[in-house]
Amino acid sequence: MKTMKSLAMNKRVEYALWAIAFFVIIWSFQISQVSITALMDGYQYGVDLVKEMFPPNFKNFDTIVELLGETVAMGVWGTIIGTIISLPLGFLGARNLTPNKIVYVLINELTNILRSIPDIVYALVFVVSVAVGSLAGILAIVFATIGLLTKFYIESFESIDMKPIEAIRSTGSGYVYMLRHGIFEQALPLISNYTLYLLDHNIRIAMVLGLVGAGGIGMELYGELRYFSYDKVAAMLICILVILSLIDRVSNYAREIILHSSKHNKEYFKKTFVAILFIALGVVAIIYKPLELGSLITGLPRVYETLAGFFPLDLGRIEEFGLLMLETIAMAIAATVIAIVFSLPLGFVLAKNINVNIPTRVIVGEFINFLRAMPDLLFAIILVSIIGLSPFAGVLAIALHVTGFLAKFYAETIESIDEKPIEALTSTGSSKLHILYHGYFKQIVPLFHSYNLYMLDRNVRASTTMGLVGAGGIGFELVMSIKLFEYQQTATIILLIIIVVSIISKVSSYFRKKLV
Repeated sequence: MKTMKSLAMNKRVEYALWAIAFFVIIWSFQISQVSITALMDGYQYGVDLVKEMFPPNFKNFDTIVELLGETVAMGVWGTIIGTIISLPLGFLGARNLTPNKIVYVLINELTNILRSIPDIVYALVFVVSVAVGSLAGILAIVFATIGLLTKFYIESFESIDMKPIEAIRSTGSGYVYMLRHGIFEQALPLISNYTLYLLDHNIRIAMVLGLVGAGGIGMELYGELRYFSYDKVAAMLICILVILSLIDRVSNYAREIILHSSKHNKEYFKKTFVAILFIALGVVAIIYKPLELGSLITGLPRVYETLAGFFPLDLGRIEEFGLLMLETIAMAIAATVIAIVFSLPLGFVLAKNINVNIPTRVIVGEFINFLRAMPDLLFAIILVSIIGLSPFAGVLAIALHVTGFLAKFYAETIESIDEKPIEALTSTGSSKLHILYHGYFKQIVPLFHSYNLYMLDRNVRASTTMGLVGAGGIGFELVMSIKLFEYQQTATIILLIIIVVSIISKVSSYFRKKLV
């Protein structure tokens, strides 16, 4: 009887949670001004915009290539410096390796704060304090990288098996030997994988930092947009897409090598390839954009002066900022829901064990690669030109970009399902609907929910930046406070972003652990 009551209670709780989720989604769509009518009204503007983009104007191709080289170099420099700082922090912040609990707590809290601040917010601060240009972009990427990579490295170190380390210690071997053979030999594949992922991510981010004056091709792109030179914009977007797609493919290939290469079968050649890739990118960074150490040294005192101007906080407009933060959260929820709706059919079409039609898979695969390669801020700039200045433009921009990731994650999840339950259901003569629900959905739904929550967490951060280009949320007030030198208001907004993003990140992490 007790069990029946508890089951009934669990069901009621589940229904209540679904009801709350439904009302939150409706609220988020209303606040974000999601409107099919606005999309239809903007259709003709979109057609006209595309017409003005063609044929693309490649007259400044040499300049585009040079700026792309600078942008890639920014991403590489940011990753290299960020990795050097993150590795010891990740080691000391791992629960099983930390020297004491205070160090563990300090590093993990610092990481959470750094990760909560969007890359472009760092760029805004460094553009004001250091100078307009690529150095501000590199510093922004470094700080954002430390926040992300330290977390990834902590997870890598915490996942190692402690038994080999204890065995090495029992033989009386030195600390360096234990580090090399006991710790890094186990953690290195995951560390390398995460570093390559961040390199890919950072180069993509570097493409848009120029929108706030932090160097790279983004500055030129934004300039041409303001002059309505859409044919030149199209040429730049094509070049950006080609470079990002190439880097994405090489990065994916290198990560596959690191994670799945056996101890035989050309392993030496494969690992050598990855090492050469890192060295080549480092050389590109040095050639295209040598690190401006002089500017860095002279700029650091100005960073301190700028940060000193952040205090005391100006809480005079806290209610207004709070409402804008609610709009930002609503945008993230709406974008996540739309991305899920787009991604589900694409994920099933992309899955090899569901769709045996290779041409269809290739076409869909290239489409989601395009969505993943294009930063959401670039989508936002284009959509603002079509729909107008509104949160809906930001919602669609984030949804399109995230669809590229979610569809890929969904396809990989579907491909990894256990076929035995499906075969058992088929052999009993079950209907296709029954097989689909009990054979497929029962296996994939928990992981799907986990990915959805991760993307919601990510989308809240992305939503805070959409206002920079007029696509809703708190970003507009953030950039205006910096432009008007109202740094105490800037600090209030950044603190609000940190608090909200941290809470959502912790809640998302808690539910992901429950689901998987």
